[in-house]
Amino acid sequence: MNIETLKVFRDLYDTGSFSKTAELNYVSQSAVSQQIKKLELVLKCKLYHRPSGRISLTPGGEKFYEASKKIAAMYDGALAGIRALGADRDGEEIKISTIYSAGIYMIQNYIKRFLAQKPGTKISVEYRQFSQIYSDVTSGRADFGFMACPYLKSPGLSMLPVAKDEMVLIAGSSSPLAGRRKIRVRDLDGMDFIFFDKVFPSRRHIDDFLRSHNVKCRVKMELDNIETIKTAVASGAGVSLLPRSAVREEENGINLHVLRISDARFLRPIYLIHSRTRELSRAARSFMEIFPGVKPEKAGV
Repeated sequence: MNIETLKVFRDLYDTGSFSKTAELNYVSQSAVSQQIKKLELVLKCKLYHRPSGRISLTPGGEKFYEASKKIAAMYDGALAGIRALGADRDGEEIKISTIYSAGIYMIQNYIKRFLAQKPGTKISVEYRQFSQIYSDVTSGRADFGFMACPYLKSPGLSMLPVAKDEMVLIAGSSSPLAGRRKIRVRDLDGMDFIFFDKVFPSRRHIDDFLRSHNVKCRVKMELDNIETIKTAVASGAGVSLLPRSAVREEENGINLHVLRISDARFLRPIYLIHSRTRELSRAARSFMEIFPGVKPEKAGV
């Protein structure tokens, strides 16, 4: 599970309202309900009950609420401190809107490399749903967007491939696959899988890969983020296909096991998105140069 899910859980109890929680977290009311249900599925206990229409916590929910509140507060405090440091600098600001998996596991490395060269620049990173990234860049809310497997093209946006994630099979420590390092594509046939929701571009990319190799699997769960999928895999609910970069070294071999696909090359493309109608700042143009082979396009081109 990720920090956004914890915030949704915390805000639902604090506000007592699905609509207010949705507004605070920039998601729909149905998305709030879905995240709570998936939390209960992963934690294997009921967190809320609603007597007479009022929202209240179960005993398990009370314990989880206290933990969620502390973690969210620490996270918010850390962000505030980082932003305060950035505000004291005279450099320009670069605003980035990214899907969680690309931002946490891959783009951060490029940001660190850039800041080593341009330490006076402030970079703000916001983790967003893939569908929000297009509007963020188009509206100017963000200078750049990062996402995997873009599902549509826009004449006002430039979409540049900047990286590729190797897709691997991950299994839990109790799985018979735990002692293996590689697996063939045909061996995936008939396995119990935990996937991204169907609306996600990465899910479509995975479905296309399996279909092209005539692999048919059983879909046990469809979840909305990588951390929740990893938690479900670790619990023994099934296996999953995820980017290799999403599994940290301290996780591999402990509660999760990574198996590379031995007889097929399965990569997930990561794209940098920026507006073709707005001129990029000098700092933003320098940031693009961090990515090999990528050159900023002039506005209006």
